[in-house]
Amino acid sequence: ENLLQPQNINIAKAFSSIIQTTLGPRSMLKMIIDSHGNIVVTSDGNWILREIETNHPVGKSLVELSKTQDQEVGDGTTTIVILACEFLKVVEILLSKKYHPLQIVGSFFQIIKDAIMFLEKKLA
Repeated sequence: ENLLQPQNINIAKAFSSIIQTTLGPRSMLKMIIDSHGNIVVTSDGNWILREIETNHPVGKSLVELSKTQDQEVGDGTTTIVILACEFLKVVEILLSKKYHPLQIVGSFFQIIKDAIMFLEKKLA
């Protein structure tokens, strides 16, 4: 069994739990000490992610995902990270049922194809 998979998923869950409460009408502010030692109160998930100092590859990937979303779209940075982490929670369940990672990835690609076909039919 690959012991890195659960560890990586747990890192993603930790990131998600940090920023998940910054979403929606009942979002909560976070008090953070920034890299200059200043206290900042914010509900901006992208800013929070940028301030997290991590050397873990999964953490870095989530921060980069947020940055890319901000550069390309300008919005949805928190949502995209939470969505990615939710996918990983599903992956965790499938791995525990002994599905091979390639089967899981293939299934996700099939789901995307099916969703696109469904949307094209409904929106046409």
